[in-house]
Amino acid sequence: MPTNKGKFTMTYRIMIAVAAGTMLGAWANAAEIETIEPAEGAVVPLLTDAQKAYLDMPNDLRREKFVDAKFRKNEIGHPAEQVPGEKKARATYWPKTVRLAWKPIDGVDEYKVTVKDAKRGTTVVDQTVKGASANIDNLEIAAEYTWTVSGGGATGGGKFKTEDRAPRLVRFPGVPNVRDIGGWIGLDGKRVRQGMVFRSAGLNNNASMAYYSVDELREMGKDKELKEAAEVAKKRLDQLLAWQADPKTMDLKDEEYVDWANRHPGEPVANFLSSRVHRAKKAVKAGGSPKVEKGLKTGRSRVEGENGEYIRTRFGIKTDIDLRSDRECFGMTGSPLGPTVKWFHFSSSAYGGMQGSGGKEAFAKVFRVFLDEKNYPIDFHCIAGADRTGSAAYILCGLLGADEDRLARDWETTAFCSHGVDFCHEQRYDKLVNGFKKNFPADTVSERLEKYVLSLGFTEEDIAKFRGIMLE
Repeated sequence: MPTNKGKFTMTYRIMIAVAAGTMLGAWANAAEIETIEPAEGAVVPLLTDAQKAYLDMPNDLRREKFVDAKFRKNEIGHPAEQVPGEKKARATYWPKTVRLAWKPIDGVDEYKVTVKDAKRGTTVVDQTVKGASANIDNLEIAAEYTWTVSGGGATGGGKFKTEDRAPRLVRFPGVPNVRDIGGWIGLDGKRVRQGMVFRSAGLNNNASMAYYSVDELREMGKDKELKEAAEVAKKRLDQLLAWQADPKTMDLKDEEYVDWANRHPGEPVANFLSSRVHRAKKAVKAGGSPKVEKGLKTGRSRVEGENGEYIRTRFGIKTDIDLRSDRECFGMTGSPLGPTVKWFHFSSSAYGGMQGSGGKEAFAKVFRVFLDEKNYPIDFHCIAGADRTGSAAYILCGLLGADEDRLARDWETTAFCSHGVDFCHEQRYDKLVNGFKKNFPADTVSERLEKYVLSLGFTEEDIAKFRGIMLE
């Protein structure tokens, strides 16, 4: 028979076991965070429905819609994505956001979210968020990711894939019109590597002319210039007020109006007049806007502070190829991303100019940068990422196996950012395509571009090297 001491020991053990079981059960219940989206194994899109709707159109219809000012302004890329938890709709040239959501835990306000590339095992997102969701940008297409969320001693997560659909739009904070030239299936059924080459708008603004202010001119005794500026401002205000009173008298070839109309296609003239009258009244009150030149000033950076830090760490950019003119790059001695990024400045041409001596010389310099594996990842750009950038991208992607339709769609994707109908096939893109067809005839665009690159002094081995770097 058990002694009293034995009974006590057995009772104590039972109590400990029960207590431990209760604690273990409570821990188990709190240890798992229930996820809401994406569903386990889901395939998530990285393009919005509006972006897909345009890119899904056949070539002839896309060309037709491209010169429709109303369509360009209101349909291409629109409506912009309205992300839950964000006050403003996102830019139409940004990728669609992947939203991770879970059921909150009582008393827990902050959670740590980690997203990893399942194939490489690399961490692409590691951040702390408030609330029970996180908006994730800049994932690769046709990729698989695992994610975890933790908070209050509990964890959860899952696995999802991204849609196999190019182009891979990218968000560089502060920089418009960015995309990865990779992600699609190129020569011999091989996928073009992602995260290697990005095309974008400028990483800083163009240099601009600085003018003396009214106060500076007054201190300099420039009374004549001040009087002339005041007279010009008053004359402009009177002109705008007369047009506003009777819009039929307006000069539709007015330089300021033409520039405004190209940037605001489809908007009524009344909007232009209203904004310019307001601006002109301010100019008159200030004594005019004297245009006495002080000299060029270097363009302001778009990637200062957190913007640049995110781009450097998230994408690992090592090389910045700047295709702008000497004037646009006035005062620059390196990349706006900082001294750790190599800066190559090659003043380039676009479209038909790629067939001229200047265009050939510039692209030869560009292509040499792409032949050195140590330079990757690379970002190349002009100021808008449209014309000079688009022309270089046409050659690079064509060498990797893009057909005419894919090349056209890549060029047209800039319309998610640029709504002016002066950016159109007939005035620009067709001159690029026809230049290669005329000067380097061949059965395929890839063969035409091979001939072009060989004519610049490169070899077939050089082209093969570029393809080896860029194709999986």
